[in-house]
Amino acid sequence: MLRIDRRLLLHFDWVLVGLALLLLGAGILTLSSLVPRLALRQALWAGVGAAVALLILSIDYRILARWAMVAYVAGLGVLAAVLLAGRAAQGARRWLAVGSFTVQPAELFKLVLILALARYLASRQEYRAGWDRVAIPLLLVAPAFVLIIKQPDLGSAVVLLPAVTALIFVGGARWRHLGLVAGAGLALAPALWLVLHGYQRERILVYLDPVRDPLGSAWNVIQAKITIGSGQLWGKGLFGGTQSRLAFLPERHTDFIFAAFAESWGFLGAMGLLVVLGLLALRGLEVAATARDELGSLLATGVTVLLVSQALINLGMVTGLLPVVGIPLPMVSYGGSALLTALGAVALLENVRMRRFA
Repeated sequence: MLRIDRRLLLHFDWVLVGLALLLLGAGILTLSSLVPRLALRQALWAGVGAAVALLILSIDYRILARWAMVAYVAGLGVLAAVLLAGRAAQGARRWLAVGSFTVQPAELFKLVLILALARYLASRQEYRAGWDRVAIPLLLVAPAFVLIIKQPDLGSAVVLLPAVTALIFVGGARWRHLGLVAGAGLALAPALWLVLHGYQRERILVYLDPVRDPLGSAWNVIQAKITIGSGQLWGKGLFGGTQSRLAFLPERHTDFIFAAFAESWGFLGAMGLLVVLGLLALRGLEVAATARDELGSLLATGVTVLLVSQALINLGMVTGLLPVVGIPLPMVSYGGSALLTALGAVALLENVRMRRFA
């Protein structure tokens, strides 16, 4: 039976949970107008996520950190298993079947990686900062990055980079070391073009030239912009959206759900959703700033940057400000694994918050 010390509940952050519930409610409500059966499935996944969140809350984050490296090694094994025996769809192999459900291990591994990095960097705080603050975290990230890229899942790989960078920075890395790594990364960036798949290169070219292929590779972004604009100021109402409900908008329930939401609720509704995301980010940074120890601060920083960067990349993709990559909007887009990861991240923030005086 799960038990949480009643004294810890005195420091429970209801605002943080409320913000997460607003995002979750916005997603389920939008899904109900698009594909009702998926809204029901998302609600069921939310129930599973709530159970996982309670489990995370019941275990002190310092105890979770002790098992981080074991989980990291096991996670790499699961990512390798995806390449060997995973379920393939739309030219990618990203899922594993668990009974009648499928899970995306790359999503869940994000939290494991952040926990492992936070534990390592926290353990080095009493020593003089050196290359170990940069090199070891990058070595931990590298195999996961390669395995995820091989699926291929460029979006999940890319979204790891801001969180890892933030952890290395907060973990006390020297500016000189960070500068050298950044310079090396920029020098090697052109070589990445050679390892990209054809459709990934085409997405970058479409980003640079939006009218390059309006009926093909640029269709998603063009339709997303039209959908957002059609909502105007007040929106068309929950069941009034034509672009999204008539399926002119591709991936309307997953990566491009923000466009469908904006069509239903208009500019004001979209701004309201952005405000909720912003408040969640500020709350996460506050948890990091008030944590009782370095481990808690690093952990809160990592999961906050993960959620924020994923949201920013998704919004940039939908509005044409960034190239299209397969990244869902946290707690809003449909997807069981993504929802479990987002709710797990919120639970880790709450875990750190509750125990700041314990």
